[in-house]
Amino acid sequence: MDLNRIALWFAAVPALTLFWRSVRGPRRSLDWLVVSVIVLSSAALGWVFFRDGAGFVATALLLLLFVIPASLSNAAARASERQHYGRAHTLSRLSSVLHPVERWRVTPRIYHAFQLAQAGQVSEAEALLQVVARGGGEAASMATAHRLRILGRWRELKGLGERQGLLALRTQPTLMMLYLRALGELGYIDDLARFMLAQETMLAASGIQDQALLYLFSFTGQRELTEQVLLDKANTYSAETRDFWLAIASQSAGQPEEARRAFGRLRASQDAQVRTRAEERYANLSRAAPEEPPSPQTLSTVAHFARGFAERQRFALDGASSRAGARLTSAVALVNVLVYLIGSAPHFLETRDDFSDRWAFFAPAILSGQWLRVLSYLFVHQNWLHLVMNLGGLFVLGPFVERAFGRARFAAIYFVAGCAGSAAYLILSQFQVELVHLVGASGCIMGLLGANAAVMLRVWLRHRLPMARQIFLRLLVVVALQVTFDYTTPQVAGLAHGLGLLGGFLGALCLEDTVSSKSTSQPRASATA
Repeated sequence: MDLNRIALWFAAVPALTLFWRSVRGPRRSLDWLVVSVIVLSSAALGWVFFRDGAGFVATALLLLLFVIPASLSNAAARASERQHYGRAHTLSRLSSVLHPVERWRVTPRIYHAFQLAQAGQVSEAEALLQVVARGGGEAASMATAHRLRILGRWRELKGLGERQGLLALRTQPTLMMLYLRALGELGYIDDLARFMLAQETMLAASGIQDQALLYLFSFTGQRELTEQVLLDKANTYSAETRDFWLAIASQSAGQPEEARRAFGRLRASQDAQVRTRAEERYANLSRAAPEEPPSPQTLSTVAHFARGFAERQRFALDGASSRAGARLTSAVALVNVLVYLIGSAPHFLETRDDFSDRWAFFAPAILSGQWLRVLSYLFVHQNWLHLVMNLGGLFVLGPFVERAFGRARFAAIYFVAGCAGSAAYLILSQFQVELVHLVGASGCIMGLLGANAAVMLRVWLRHRLPMARQIFLRLLVVVALQVTFDYTTPQVAGLAHGLGLLGGFLGALCLEDTVSSKSTSQPRASATA
């Protein structure tokens, strides 16, 4: 296996994707455009002048300039969502050092302001955000919006969003998110619903759709839908944050006593921001008029978004609902790891030749009576990278197939796809075709890819859901990249991959699945007045 060539692919594909998003995406970034050009240029020049190390150099640059800083930034954002602002501050500082994107340079200071506000030092937090806001640009808008959020000045925050205009809201997800919350806090529920419906595509592209749904469902009193969003992001929100939004949903649903109990408990929170917002809500409950139910148009919008949310949960290839019951997928992965540890001991960098020769696919040995090799080779991997690549594909594609077909049919698809290539090589061996040694579960993984595509195709044909069509087309892109990789990379059994893909696709079409057979006309929970 040519590790340099594989590394070149691992660098080039993400760099091309980053370049495309930087040029054509809703949020065009000169910083990421420069990074993608650097990586692609190093790959191209390296292939001309130092081909044996081009892939390693390009991958190192991609890791240093994109993967590591982006991962740190995402980890900081997740820590912030769970109100772990100290950790978010540290992670964001590291990411800004590795890749000083304009917005990232000030993000650590914003997280520090959150930390101060959480500790009750609101004046210090406000002063710090005001300093950041003087810098201009997207960072200034973000700092100004968060300062108003911390102070609870929702009317000013709404005005800020309207002054910035639709273009700024579309290109600044943080400003958009806080503007939507301001609409909900001020009671402009119909405006919130209309705005979200008009900007549905943008919300999905910006990555704040789930947060927007939380606002829509909670401020319209949809407690069950609010709980579903919170459960879907169980590792994102803290327990107090979940209680706070469920309390808002109860209040908006006309259940003041339940809301009062929840806000009463949150008044004892260690987080000063949660405590302040809970105290405000608790005080308003005692003198506020009963909540008016949402209008029929708003309820229709809620039902529309509820259907979309339910569809995303069902069709997420690596979603939480799929991973939760993926026991056979985990068991298969464990067997692969154990076999590799046994076959590669004591150094664990690559499988020993004696182990591979004993269990690999080899047509003459199989035809002489060693039929166990037909299956055993599916669990033998050449080296640690080979194993990691296949396990990555297994954990991305396997859970959805297991949920859609059940464990027995998942096993059938997995092993039929894996054996499709070996059957072809057995036949070819009778025609004096070059004999090969095969190892690895790549054919099985390609079969899972084919099964995923088959389910999405069937959903599209039966229910005409745009999401299924989009996922199917994305899977076709993955197939095209895999075929190109197989064609250009030596020591890769392209025939086994292709037949595994075809076997998984046809096998899945022959078996009924639980995803496409369900009606998609109703959301999991209906909107209620």
